[in-house]
Amino acid sequence: MPALETPGPEPRIWGSRIPLRNANFTGRETALGELRGQMFEGPTAILPHTLRGMGGVGKTQLVIEYAHRFKGDYDVVWWIASDIPLLIPGALGALAEKLGLPPAKVVGIDEASRSVLDALRRGDPYKRWLLIFDNVNKAEDIMKLIPAGRPEQGHVLITSRNPRWEGVANTMVIDVFDREESIEFLGKRAGRMPPEEARRLAHELGDLPLALEQAGALQVETGISTEEYLDLLGRQPLEVMDENQPMEYPRSMTAAWRLSINALEDQLPEALQVLRCAAFFGPEPIPTDLFRWGSSAGVGPLLAPILGNPILRTRALRAINNFALGRIDDRAIQIHRLVQRLLRADLEPEQTQVYVREAQMLLAAARGLQPENEANWGVFSRFVPHLDPVGAATTTNARLRDLALNVVRYLYLVGDTESSRTFAARFRDEWSNLSGMDDHHVLTAEHHLANSLRQDGRFDDAFALLEGTLQRGRRVLGDDDDVVLLLTNSFGASLRAKGMFREAVAHDEDSRRRHAKKYGEDDPRTLRTINNLALGYALVSDYGEAVKLQTQVHDVRNRPGVGSKLDLLVSLGGLCQAVRLDGDYQAAYDLGVDALEYGRAEVGADHVHTLAVAVDLAIAMRRLGRIEDALELARDTYNRYESILTAAHPHTVSAAICLANALRTDGRLKDALALTRVVVEGLPRIYGPGHPFTLAGRGNLALLQRVNGDPAAARTLNEQVLQSLDENLGRKHHYSLTVAMNLANDLHELGEHEAGLDLDTRTHALLQELLGAEHPMTLGSAANLTDSLRTAGKTEDAHALHRATLAVYDKRLGVRHPDTVLARSGGRLDFDFDPPRF
Repeated sequence: MPALETPGPEPRIWGSRIPLRNANFTGRETALGELRGQMFEGPTAILPHTLRGMGGVGKTQLVIEYAHRFKGDYDVVWWIASDIPLLIPGALGALAEKLGLPPAKVVGIDEASRSVLDALRRGDPYKRWLLIFDNVNKAEDIMKLIPAGRPEQGHVLITSRNPRWEGVANTMVIDVFDREESIEFLGKRAGRMPPEEARRLAHELGDLPLALEQAGALQVETGISTEEYLDLLGRQPLEVMDENQPMEYPRSMTAAWRLSINALEDQLPEALQVLRCAAFFGPEPIPTDLFRWGSSAGVGPLLAPILGNPILRTRALRAINNFALGRIDDRAIQIHRLVQRLLRADLEPEQTQVYVREAQMLLAAARGLQPENEANWGVFSRFVPHLDPVGAATTTNARLRDLALNVVRYLYLVGDTESSRTFAARFRDEWSNLSGMDDHHVLTAEHHLANSLRQDGRFDDAFALLEGTLQRGRRVLGDDDDVVLLLTNSFGASLRAKGMFREAVAHDEDSRRRHAKKYGEDDPRTLRTINNLALGYALVSDYGEAVKLQTQVHDVRNRPGVGSKLDLLVSLGGLCQAVRLDGDYQAAYDLGVDALEYGRAEVGADHVHTLAVAVDLAIAMRRLGRIEDALELARDTYNRYESILTAAHPHTVSAAICLANALRTDGRLKDALALTRVVVEGLPRIYGPGHPFTLAGRGNLALLQRVNGDPAAARTLNEQVLQSLDENLGRKHHYSLTVAMNLANDLHELGEHEAGLDLDTRTHALLQELLGAEHPMTLGSAANLTDSLRTAGKTEDAHALHRATLAVYDKRLGVRHPDTVLARSGGRLDFDFDPPRF
């Protein structure tokens, strides 16, 4: 085991919220040595280590000292504040980017935390790491977030007040200082206090380290003598906390804090006002920018004159820090939970309500921050733990509700759909009890809730919720209210997800018109409706209109300073898809290469929108005849999706279909069939049995059945699929005509040439009307019709169609394209389905 004084370089990584080191650390050398021995020696070294004890005994400071003193033995030290279980996965997931893994803002918090655990378990890229969970409430909050089977020098250190850790972790009890430790501590903290004075003070404070720190801070700041301090302590003892609050802290400690609070009030009464307001936030750091924003954001009458004076505001925060009643670090102030509890307990009920309102108005000062701006995500992450303590779910303050909803939107954008959904549902339920279901904040909360449900593939739930919310919103607020327009745009996405393509186009046309009338054609809100409308037109096979609309959106978003990087990537991807579906494979390839490079460089290689672009590019590669490149990209993209999302997620399924089609085109027919069977089995659970995507996926399975030697099974399945698609979409649709082409090929392989010729003839005519004579799919249909005519003995008609078709093939795809080569040889072409964006 290394010596206790082992120095070392700074570790590569620290947690973003590690508390400050106490320069006066003392009196814990024995405990520090024992902890070091347990961490590195004996059979318990592989277990998590828990320091447990009552609040104020210095567990956190001991762990901080351990991390600093022995940092040279670790490559990674990561600190996680664990008193709010909801935030623990996010704090762990924040380590992902530091380990070279996809960040949480790209893949979501759950996947980021899973990848961190796997990397720590494998010791890749670092085998020497220290993971610290500070102030854990109970073991169940973190046990799933402790790496299993970790490397020998991968250590987990936990602090907790909960005594129930035996059998779960190697436990070390931390108690108050012994008297000599207290004397040594006070001698350093309070300017070399004489030992006899320190002994008397330690006795009165029960040797509790946090109480000693408070007493020392008070003497340093005010110059009060030990005799005066002890006299005040005896004459002004505080009542212990209310009966319904924990009684684990000594009476003398709360009395000592009260002396510090009195001294703060004497020196700067305004600082106490600020401190009391902060007592109604959570114990997590409060961004100091809030106090600056509050100077002009309409805070309450108590704080307004303080925050409006920048000098007074700064002095107040500094005084709180100097009296050790709070700690300022990393542009945030953190108030100890016990100080908060003391401050709250010392107020009369009427005063409590005043300060609750002040806290709510202070947090609401940030309502103008936009969650769509990635630069604001850091401060939004610090708002999350304060929503519940300030009472965001039970407030009628409109500004605070606005801020709370912005936090929900932030959680959705960074991929934490579970937290977004949890907060949105809670706000909806609580606010509706206070304000009714028709309140516009309730309606907006339901909008966010529906978005989270749809993002997780719960299409039916999202649709039902949005349908009812939109109806209420229109009835109460009118068709052109901001909230109603927000709901209107989201409902279009739910219509598309449900397979109601024509209804979605009509809906989005109306939505676009209303948005443009109210906001203007180039407003970001209107651009979203145009993008959605383009997706709808693609789903009804009007690819020309989809290209036109996607080009319009892209041209605006491509201007300098317009929109976010993510907005531009979405536009690039949408245009790439629309151009490919319209039949210009080379242009789709060129756009896709640019889009994928941009996404990987600016948004992240594993962001879901970057991966969606990769899927589109893989399809364009395959359609262009670049089979090996398409297969490589399709496989890589599918593996990435599977690692960050569930196998049943719609994005993963789309990537699986893309990969199966690439495998078939590359001649790996059995592999393609096996993967497609798995996909087709899961499609009804995602979309429903009658959804066009489910039906078209079954068409892909039929195609693979035939090319794997079972044309009879293929014919039966294709006939079933085509009948359902005809009923759902009509024959004049890309999906229906794709299945019709493949069914004709089934018929020819089974020797039913007359029926095949009839189907080929009708299909070719409809494709000419729908996609145009020069679309690659129309050309494939023409090549198949040529073969049908030749087989039926209509050689003159076959020769004329063959010559005209090849001329267009040579011009559109080139003489070496696989489709051109197959058509020239007289072969029949198959087509498949790739699920588009919706």
